[in-house]
Amino acid sequence: MRVMFLQPGPCIRALKIARGLKEASGEKISIVLGFLEKTLTEVYGYGDEYFDEVIRLDPEDLGGSVSDLADRFDPHIIHSHNAPDYLTVSALKTVEGAPVIHDIHDSLTMRSTGYYEGDDETKIQGYAVDEKFACEESDGRIYVNEMIRNYLHRRYSLDPDSELVLYNYVSEAIIPVKMGESLSSRDGEIHIAYAGTITSKIDGSHYDLRGIFREIARHGFHIHIFASREDDGYRLLADESRFIHYHGHLDQRVLLQELTKYDFGWAGFNDARNRVHLDVVLPNKAYEYIACGLPILTFPHKALSEFVEDQGVGLVIEDFDIRERLENAHELHENVYRKRYDFTIEKNIDSLVEFYRDIIKLRG
Repeated sequence: MRVMFLQPGPCIRALKIARGLKEASGEKISIVLGFLEKTLTEVYGYGDEYFDEVIRLDPEDLGGSVSDLADRFDPHIIHSHNAPDYLTVSALKTVEGAPVIHDIHDSLTMRSTGYYEGDDETKIQGYAVDEKFACEESDGRIYVNEMIRNYLHRRYSLDPDSELVLYNYVSEAIIPVKMGESLSSRDGEIHIAYAGTITSKIDGSHYDLRGIFREIARHGFHIHIFASREDDGYRLLADESRFIHYHGHLDQRVLLQELTKYDFGWAGFNDARNRVHLDVVLPNKAYEYIACGLPILTFPHKALSEFVEDQGVGLVIEDFDIRERLENAHELHENVYRKRYDFTIEKNIDSLVEFYRDIIKLRG
């Protein structure tokens, strides 16, 4: 089977799915990746090796470069990851023959802010137009959870028989085998890690976590920040308090081993402007924290808090007056450790291969 991935900026979900297809599906699958921004290896330190080719598309001729890649690779199916949605739109408009699956990591119509720094209202409206076209015209859709699926069904006319929910599972191969020495065992204090996207540059972004980190520090908990992309605003933030630590960016495999040293993983976002969007988010970091043995700490974002409480893998909090709860979370830690291998892409990749086959057959 020949699968063509598309994504403006390749992300860890695309990497994990490609690895699962190559190593755990039991199928002989060729995959090429068409992208615009950094490669997976440039962002995460690895990942390009799971693709037969990694091709940078032409931003001045998206349709032409997507069509050229499809002509050369002749895919059985195109698996286009957002966000934004414009590469799916390009594939739908320019590629004939191969069905197009739209993998919806993020619905931009749920945000009141832009996606990139500097997005104006015209750009934001363009995202909405692309989202509608990509969702309604694609041959099938994949969702990261049921709540984003339900939101899009309320908004658009979609066929429920051409869909798959595939969560942001972790790759079993990078789950740390040994736990690092706990920092709290050295100093008796509570150490919380945050790993993922941060920004100090997009006004109102749910990734502007500086106020949250200040509040964590004010309550006497250490917060350790591991950035997907460097941000000097957080480097400066660490100068404000002995409880705030900015570690910058680490190769993901190194990062997961490092996370085993901490007590909890932070997954709460800034909901000042994008609360509707945050209610459907079930991020990669939630599964990664569990894989590293860290209970999740989060605000009551609906999808994430339901997962945390249903699985017994963390605490949903309203504020940071929680010292006693954190100091007495021994059973919670034990439960998380038992579940470290429960949420892997390897255990769930066959459902994606079957979905590919179904969509190919429908278009055949």
